[in-house]
Amino acid sequence: MRAFLLIFALVLAPLSAQAQLALPGAVAPTPEGESMAPPKPHAAPRKTEGAGPVSRPKPPAESAILGQTLSLNGTRGVLTVEKTGDDLRVTRLVLAGAKVSHPNQSCEVAMGDDGPITLKALGAPDGATRYELQSSVCPMLLDLLGGALRVSTPFGACVFMQADCRADVSGLWGPPAASFSESQIKTFERERAGLEKSTQARFRDLLNKFKKKPDLARLLVKDQADFGASRSKTCRDYDKEETHGFCALRLTEARDLALHARLADDAGDRKAEKGAAEKNTRKAAPRKPAAAPRPTTLAPAAAPTAQPGLY
Repeated sequence: MRAFLLIFALVLAPLSAQAQLALPGAVAPTPEGESMAPPKPHAAPRKTEGAGPVSRPKPPAESAILGQTLSLNGTRGVLTVEKTGDDLRVTRLVLAGAKVSHPNQSCEVAMGDDGPITLKALGAPDGATRYELQSSVCPMLLDLLGGALRVSTPFGACVFMQADCRADVSGLWGPPAASFSESQIKTFERERAGLEKSTQARFRDLLNKFKKKPDLARLLVKDQADFGASRSKTCRDYDKEETHGFCALRLTEARDLALHARLADDAGDRKAEKGAAEKNTRKAAPRKPAAAPRPTTLAPAAAPTAQPGLY
């Protein structure tokens, strides 16, 4: 009997080893000598964000120049702006130049001796707030940038015959190099690096919008190429520009603002064109003919009510 039980147990042993339960979530054992690879994480879903409407850029704050002494290239002349109420006024303006009769001799002309000169606001056509200094002898356009003014004139250099002085006022009016600290210079470097990337991105966006307008695309490419040369020419005479890069920073800021404004204006023009096209389409759509009036069906006359007692 004992021998029979022993034989019966030996027969059932391998069967019980094979009949193991597979519980939910159980992982099959890893064969000896092999390592189990960790499960691959699920890829995060990509967020699809719409481009959204392009709004015009926010111009630099005027507070950055109020009360500051600005000079052409940081060294020539003096320009000081103050604010009275809602108006900006030039409280001091000294232009440095060369004598008309003796070009090798320097001269200076002070404007606004009779009182502060009010600047006329012209909006922000190129992203930066623009002002006009009205003068019959030396009219100027001033673009407000971060701590500087970019000045241009419609007629080139200003000539003051009575003072025998010719002054070229076009360029960047800003602080002298000695006013910049080491921390400011490092900030300039970081800010310019960001603006360079932003400018390139906006340029590519505009170029992409002009795919079907080759003439505009060519002009944009030429304008972008000319910007680099113009910036180098304007900033080469700024006070110790190679040590701080302030002039290049401010002109890059102006370029970024201009491209941003152009993108916004282009988006607005496209929206207006689309609206006009939809309006014209609605006007050109044939009108549905008026429905024919339904024929009036007369209701059958009611049968006379039988009177009792009548045949």
